Amino acid sequence: MRTCFTEKFGVPRQSLMITEAKGVLKLNPDPEFRAALNHLQSFSHIWVVFVFNQHIEKGWRATIRPPRLNGPRRVGVFASRSPHRPNPIGMSALKLEHIDLDAPGGIELHLSGVDILDNTPVLDIKPYLPYTDKIDDASSGWADGEIKRYPVTFSPEALQSIQTRGSQRHPHLQELITQMLEWDPRPRSQRAAIPIEDPLHEGKSFGFGIFDFDVQWQIRAQGIYVLDLVLPRPR
Repeated sequence: MRTCFTEKFGVPRQSLMITEAKGVLKLNPDPEFRAALNHLQSFSHIWVVFVFNQHIEKGWRATIRPPRLNGPRRVGVFASRSPHRPNPIGMSALKLEHIDLDAPGGIELHLSGVDILDNTPVLDIKPYLPYTDKIDDASSGWADGEIKRYPVTFSPEALQSIQTRGSQRHPHLQELITQMLEWDPRPRSQRAAIPIEDPLHEGKSFGFGIFDFDVQWQIRAQGIYVLDLVLPRPR
C-alpha cells in the first residue's frame, strides 16, 4: 500500500473516517492477477487484509489502552483493533475508486478512506458485501458513542503553502488535513493530559507528518489552528 501516512500519528482510528485519505494498492506483476480481478470493479468497497509490519518485532500485549477517552482504562487485545496482536494482521473496509489494469510495474487499485501506513504489505483483498457484512442490530461494546470533532482553521501562511507547494501531492489537501485534525489524532495520553477544551492549553503546539512535509498546528479557541506546512519535513 502506498498512502499519505508516513507515521502512526495522524492515521485515522478506523477506515472510512477520512474520505480524502487516498491510497494505491500495488499488485505484484503477476499476469494471472488481471483475470483474478475480473468483476471486482462492480463493487463499491473492498476488504483489505494487511500486516502490521512495524509491530512484528515488538511482540504483543494481552491488554491495551483503547484510544477513546470515555472507554475503559484497559481492554483485552481481542476486544480491540490494536496492532499489538499475537498475529499482527489488520483488515480495513475501503472504497474502491478505480482499477488501473495497465499501470507500469503491476496493476493498481486506487482506494479512499484509507487508515493504513505507507509501505504496508497486503495479504489479500475481498469484496465488501452489504447484505452480509453490514449487521444492523450489532452492538459496539465499549466503543459505543460518538467521537468528538473540533473546528479546524488555517492561517494565511498555511493556505499559501497548500496552494503553492502541497496541492500537487493531493488535489484536496486542505480537506484532507481538516478531516485528519478534526478528530484530534493525538495519542490518548496527550488528549487526556492536554485537552483542547481547556483554556489553559491555549497556544500549545503540535505537528505530524503527511506525505513529505510536516503539518504544524496549535490549540486555539478550543479548536485547532493550522500554522503552516513545512517542506521538506524536519528529520
